[in-house]
Amino acid sequence: MGIAIVDAVKLAKDNKRSYEHLDARRQSLAQKMAAESGAQQKSRTELYESALAPFQKVFGRLKNVDLVELARIDLMTGRNLPEAALPGIRIGVVQSLGVLAGGAAAGAGVGAATFAAVGAFATASTGAAISGLSGAAATSATLAWLGGGSIAAGGGGVAAGTTVLSGIVAAPVALALVAIVEWQGRKARNGERVTSAKLVEAAAALDRAEADSALVRRRSRQVRDVLGDLRVALSDRLPSLDALITSNPDYMTYTSEQRRVVAQPVAIASAAVMVMSTPIATDDGTVNEHIRPAVLAAKQRLLLMTEPS
Repeated sequence: MGIAIVDAVKLAKDNKRSYEHLDARRQSLAQKMAAESGAQQKSRTELYESALAPFQKVFGRLKNVDLVELARIDLMTGRNLPEAALPGIRIGVVQSLGVLAGGAAAGAGVGAATFAAVGAFATASTGAAISGLSGAAATSATLAWLGGGSIAAGGGGVAAGTTVLSGIVAAPVALALVAIVEWQGRKARNGERVTSAKLVEAAAALDRAEADSALVRRRSRQVRDVLGDLRVALSDRLPSLDALITSNPDYMTYTSEQRRVVAQPVAIASAAVMVMSTPIATDDGTVNEHIRPAVLAAKQRLLLMTEPS
């Protein structure tokens, strides 16, 4: 009796475990992305506050600047510092499943499994889900459902449901009511099979999301590393630039060596702006193909500045 419902209960338990496992993976992935996003934004803020903003203040005192000779830089303010919030992980299949209906079979008997299954999948005559009821209300609603519905709705009510569950009815009546249970069980089993297929799809989507986010986080760490190097390089050159402009703010009168003192921090600031303005990831959560060349270009620029300023 009720073999389909017993199968549905087992599938529901398996599906619930699968969902919980996928959801735990999703939450872990979201936490990793949030942590890296926070670290990335901290790196950018430190670069701006300790290097770019002081450079902007010093460089702004320079007069008669040759914009053809020097790299053009779009200096930022704290208000328009590019955000680096890494994209959230999109695994809508998992998220759309919601909390799966569950219900463990109490005991080893088919009758107990049927009772648990009805509680997991059926609705009372009032339209409320039996799984949302408790105590005597849940028991009565379950037995009435087994009895073909409430007496008011033309069914056999609690008494008939009790008889079905205990198996002490005339064979023709029992078979008729068991057929109802089996029909409802098949519906529930089919629903759980659909859910199982969706969970397989969700697992594949999560696999892809984990692979994409791992590469995004790797690129983000590379960006943080180069931004740190740029911050140190720019900070190291600011005292010389400040002293030069303080003594003589007219760029047109500078010697080649003095112009070099200006050109190096300008090039570093330009590289920093370029890196920070290049998105690390695209809207779909994959790595932006332009971020690696931007990082490599910034590293190359730093390598060319081997002489002390």
